[in-house]
Parts: sequence; structure tokens; C-alpha cells
Amino acid sequence: MKKILLLLIVILIVGCEFLPKESKFSNFSKFSKNTIEFRNNTIVLTSGYSKTSPEEFKNRLDSLENKPKFKKVALHELKKIEDKKVDFELFVDENNVENYVFIYTCDFYQFDEHRAARVVAALNDQLQDESNVQEVKYKRIHGRFFFTPTSKVVKLKYLKAYKKDRKFQTEYIVASKSGGIGLLISNLEDIDFESSIKRFASK
Repeated sequence: MKKILLLLIVILIVGCEFLPKESKFSNFSKFSKNTIEFRNNTIVLTSGYSKTSPEEFKNRLDSLENKPKFKKVALHELKKIEDKKVDFELFVDENNVENYVFIYTCDFYQFDEHRAARVVAALNDQLQDESNVQEVKYKRIHGRFFFTPTSKVVKLKYLKAYKKDRKFQTEYIVASKSGGIGLLISNLEDIDFESSIKRFASK
């Protein structure tokens, strides 16, 4: 009996070593969390992000004296969201204004793989056109389309660089029965919040 118990304990210990660990796609697990709400949707960002008005965002961007290109890009992204004439909220890292998240309402997309591919291509073309004007290089890391039990999600991720400075940008479009929500995420740490988006899109 003791041998059987000992064998079971060994199997359990060894088995635990092979359990899948949390994905490293966002390094999200390393950080403490900050839960925010947008139109009855709960989204988890890393701690330190707080809701900010466009005016406060512009004032804080003025502190980027040595990064005029990225300041210009951030202002362009703000204008692009404002020009959509939709509800949006802006969350900015209290310690670094270069880390920010726009969350906005968007049209409901009846996604299938073909339409999702067209949306990814359109977003990609738009960003490349903007990069030529901004003189900031964008390198696409990946674009993909995935399902959750309640939503369909398009994701497009880039590395954007000017000389030796670089940042990561990720855009999501989440289509669910409750409507469409877009997220535009820009930061220095390569955190795209995919684990959070998946949880939010599964509710």
C-alpha cells in the first residue's frame, strides 16, 4: 500500500512539471493588474494605467522633448480616434506617457476568415501609408484572426521605430453580440494584453 501511495505521489509531481505554463506572448503574468471598465466590458491592464482626458494626454506628451517623432505619432493616433466620432476612453501609464491604450466603440463586424483577412490587409495598408508621412518605420510582427466562445477577434501587431527608439503597437477589433470594440495599444515593454483580451472576449 505504501509503495502504491509513493508511486502516485511521484506521478503527480512529475505530471505537474509538464502542465502547460501561462503563455509568454505578452509577459502579462509578471505584472500586477489594473481592472478597468468600458461600456460594461471588463478589461485588465497592468497596474499604473489610469483614465486620462485627451487634454491631459497632450500636456503629458509635451514632456517628450527628446522624442518629437513619437510625440507626433501619439498625437496623430489621438486625432484618428477622435475623428471616428465614437465613444472612446484613453488609459495612460502614470510612470511613462509612451505607454497608452485607446479603447473605442466600432462597427460590428460579421467576421469570417475571408473578411477578417480583408480587415487585416486594410489596417496594414493604412498604417504603411501613415508611416511614410510620419517617417517612422513599421515592421509587422503578426496579424491574426481568432475565435472565442462569444466573440471574433482580429489582431494586428507592429514594431515601430525611429532611429534607435522603438515601441510596440497592437490593434484589436473584437466583434461580439454586444457590439464592436477596438483597442489600440502602444508601449515600450511589448505587452499586447492578449491574455486579457481573450478573457474579455470570452464573457
